[in-house]
Amino acid sequence: MIRYFTTGAHAHRIPLSYPALAPLVAPFATRVERPEEADLHVYAHVLDVMQAPAAAVQDWRARRRPVVILSEEPFWDTLWGRRPLARHRVVDTAHGALPVVQLNHHTSRIFDFDRIPYYLLTNPRFAAAYGARFARNARVTAAEWRTRFAARPRQAAFMFERRPGAFHDLRWPEGDIIGLCAWRTTLAESCTGRVDRLGQSWGRGPSRFALDNWHLDKLVQLDGRARLIGAIENTHQPTYLTEKLFDAFACGAVPLYFASPRHRVHGLDLPEGAWINLYGLSPQAAAERVAQGVDPATHEAYAAAQRHLAVLLGEARTWVRERARLAHALQEALTEVAETEAP
Repeated sequence: MIRYFTTGAHAHRIPLSYPALAPLVAPFATRVERPEEADLHVYAHVLDVMQAPAAAVQDWRARRRPVVILSEEPFWDTLWGRRPLARHRVVDTAHGALPVVQLNHHTSRIFDFDRIPYYLLTNPRFAAAYGARFARNARVTAAEWRTRFAARPRQAAFMFERRPGAFHDLRWPEGDIIGLCAWRTTLAESCTGRVDRLGQSWGRGPSRFALDNWHLDKLVQLDGRARLIGAIENTHQPTYLTEKLFDAFACGAVPLYFASPRHRVHGLDLPEGAWINLYGLSPQAAAERVAQGVDPATHEAYAAAQRHLAVLLGEARTWVRERARLAHALQEALTEVAETEAP
């Protein structure tokens, strides 16, 4: 049993903290309230390490138990961490420097999903929402999709945080990592015509954090509204895939995505042509592709993609297997650090 101490503003955003994952974690890890009781100190974000309490730093000095950044978010690893490819690093705190082991999408196998991406496992609302919507969508024929797309009131819809700063344009080519926040913001701003830009940062709606179920709100707002939906991640990293692509399909729109040939989205077995890959394009060129709309050859592939997703996300055993994979990978990674990676 691994005893871990965690603290910080982002402590609820680690695999060990989600209520939905608690049954997977309970057999091998338990949280303790005081750092001196822990085998590992676990943080979600480099900022949380920088703000580590004095007691945690003092305990490291006394016992040299490993300090871990267990990060589910490449956006944090890049914009704030600045060393997303490093397994080992040193982080300065107000109470002295701490050597840290980073377990993220690049430095561990925790997030190397098989069939269902990690983030969809963190809350049961994803399985519930997708099960119903993809079962519905799977019954729609290619001809019916053609008719529906023609009748949509909007050409495209974008619902993500508006982040225009060029400081988001970060790249680590050796890790196939690209910051996309500013790129996708410029794309949304470059699109003309019947286009929705939704969310608090666009002046259209409340903050997602003010909603009881932001995901359901998103699906209800976008369902059947646009031909294309922006599903671009905040960061391109080969194993990082969130709900965005699936949300676009669930709402009956063609997803706009951004994926290099190495990206794991290509392992989902979605029919070619069912989604639009904007990789390698400038935001302005991508906006021109958005203006072209849905290719007439898309409808058959799109209908097949909906049937495929209904099976992929509608079978309980697939979710069970993916949860088991995550539990094994998480236990293996934390055990390795606890047993062999003392500073």
